[in-house]
Amino acid sequence: MGVIYKLKPEVKDFILTQKGNNPALSCRKLTALVLDNFKIALSKSSINMIIKEAGLSAPIGRTPRKKKHHIAMPKLPVLLEDTSSQEAEATRKAEAEKQAQADAARRAKEEAEKEALRKKEEEERLAKEAEKKARLEEERKRQEEISKTEEEKARKVEEERLAKEEAEKEALRKKEEEERLAKEAEKKARLEEERKRQEEISKTEEEKARKVEEERLAKEEAEKLKQAQFEEEKRKSEEGAIRKAEEEKEASLRPEGVKSAVSFNVDRFSQVDNTGIILLKVADSMIGASQRIAAAVKSRLGRTEDDLNAVIENLIYLPLLKEKTDQPVLDKLSACLKEIENIKVMNLDILRIITLCLQEVRCVRMILSDGENVYLDGQMYSVWSSPHIPYDFVSPIHNFKKYINKYFNEGQPFVLFNAPGYDMPSPEFFNFLNACEAQSSSISNTVLYGNKFNELEVIPMGAPKKRFFIFGIWPWQFTECRKVKNIGQFRRLHLEAQDSDFYIADIEMALSHPRLGKQVSLAGCAVKTSLEEKTRLVILSNIAPGDKSSEELAVTYLNHWPNLDEAFQDYSHKIELFTYAANSQRFFSAEKLNPQLDHVLSVEELLRNYLLALDAYVRWYLLPSGYTDKELILMKERFYNLDIQLTRNNENCLAGFVLPPEYAFGKDLGYLCRRLNEKEVVFPDGMKLYFK
Repeated sequence: MGVIYKLKPEVKDFILTQKGNNPALSCRKLTALVLDNFKIALSKSSINMIIKEAGLSAPIGRTPRKKKHHIAMPKLPVLLEDTSSQEAEATRKAEAEKQAQADAARRAKEEAEKEALRKKEEEERLAKEAEKKARLEEERKRQEEISKTEEEKARKVEEERLAKEEAEKEALRKKEEEERLAKEAEKKARLEEERKRQEEISKTEEEKARKVEEERLAKEEAEKLKQAQFEEEKRKSEEGAIRKAEEEKEASLRPEGVKSAVSFNVDRFSQVDNTGIILLKVADSMIGASQRIAAAVKSRLGRTEDDLNAVIENLIYLPLLKEKTDQPVLDKLSACLKEIENIKVMNLDILRIITLCLQEVRCVRMILSDGENVYLDGQMYSVWSSPHIPYDFVSPIHNFKKYINKYFNEGQPFVLFNAPGYDMPSPEFFNFLNACEAQSSSISNTVLYGNKFNELEVIPMGAPKKRFFIFGIWPWQFTECRKVKNIGQFRRLHLEAQDSDFYIADIEMALSHPRLGKQVSLAGCAVKTSLEEKTRLVILSNIAPGDKSSEELAVTYLNHWPNLDEAFQDYSHKIELFTYAANSQRFFSAEKLNPQLDHVLSVEELLRNYLLALDAYVRWYLLPSGYTDKELILMKERFYNLDIQLTRNNENCLAGFVLPPEYAFGKDLGYLCRRLNEKEVVFPDGMKLYFK
């Protein structure tokens, strides 16, 4: 059914007009016409009711007949007696044709009138629809303009409200920040005043307590030294008696004229220097076990005149030398090993030495006189704010103690790779610089820590004194906290040890720390690798220019850190790796190489274990990360079997590897050489070794 509407007059008029013009239209057709023209759905009954009221309805179920048009009958012709029947028939046909043509013309006229009326009605409908659509579009636009104006007003009101709230919040934040800073300044001043007062109160008491403690410690140390000397003399006396008895027994059994195998000429074993085993010798120079083993053997034998260092080294590397060593030499080495095996408790001495030498220093905590702590990594890359330093920066305790002796006892400068920090130097770095000057604070003690933060040793620093340092700053560091006071012209600098050229210029720079309110002025040099490029690095130091020239500063730094950009990339990569994988990262441990105390190993087995430890150290700290789990036999094939040429000049020795054709590991070997040069390897004879 259609929907019944309250009909407008124009709808009723339309229905009646259509019905009057065409009585044959049914209610169904009128419903369709109303829907097309007015978009109103009427029921047939509604339309029928309108038609009935107007008296235009037809009988139910009947379609009204078309009105019959009256056709005038033609006058009958007068039949004459002489008219034939054929003529009458022809006349009738002509009249019929004429009537048919008239009817066709009338129907065509009616159809044309209907079509014209339909077109007119369609045009009127389309015009009304266009007018309605235009009216609706105009109304929509008007409503949109009204809505847009209201939205714009609302947006402006909201923006003003938010801006007002933000301004109020900013004002409140500034006020709170000012109050906080004022309170902090007041608290800091109060604490500083209290600290000074407490320092003044406790200084005298601490001085008295320190003197009493020093006297007590000195007395205890003297007693310990006296007891140790007594025990050492007793031990030497007992060992001397035992050794003398054993020598007399051995001499009685040995044919006349046969000497101890340990006293043979060690110069015959110089071939060690001509193979890739020199990599293991570098590791040993940092771990330091072979020298201590040789010293222990000499002590047990009581032969201070024999140089056993080369003998012990060759016994350590014997598994790798057998293919390159003549049989007579191997026989002599076997005789040496046999004699060392026969020394009483020698294996226990060697076990103790290896265990101690394989200890690693992950970091050192410098305790400053003002109560602050400063941390350095084992390889002296930089200053740190906490002991959580990447495992890759550890150093064997023997090597680290060489650093300590050089920097603290011999007075040589700390050579740090770079200053810590990006936008500004770290507070710990400024505390370190200040402590080195030994004015408002100084370095009191240093504590060495292992990989698991276990305390290894405490080293007292003695009386406060100025200590020197050299470090690097990259061009992108501290851009807002540095000020160049003076810079000179660049000039060529040739490094003999590396056989390479750099270009340096004198520079004076001030570094400041806004939060600490501190500033230091340092001198040094800017460094380039060619005159055309920008500055690569600035080397700074607290050494007065009159005491050490820029050339000397540059040589000291670049001989220790010669690789610059590549070294920084490797340094940053290791820090990033530690940052993301600190909890899961493994660190080098020699525990699995050390035997259990209840399992007594021979000297040969202990030296074999030490060889494995040296190989592990090379793989963990000197080669790329992919080598940590490799085997000794693979390392021998790739590196330890290589020939090497040594060129000695002055105090330096330049080592160059001789590579076979189509050698596939040149990239890894290059990485190894760069890491070795950063270790500043010095052999016992004082010769510095560099790899090219």
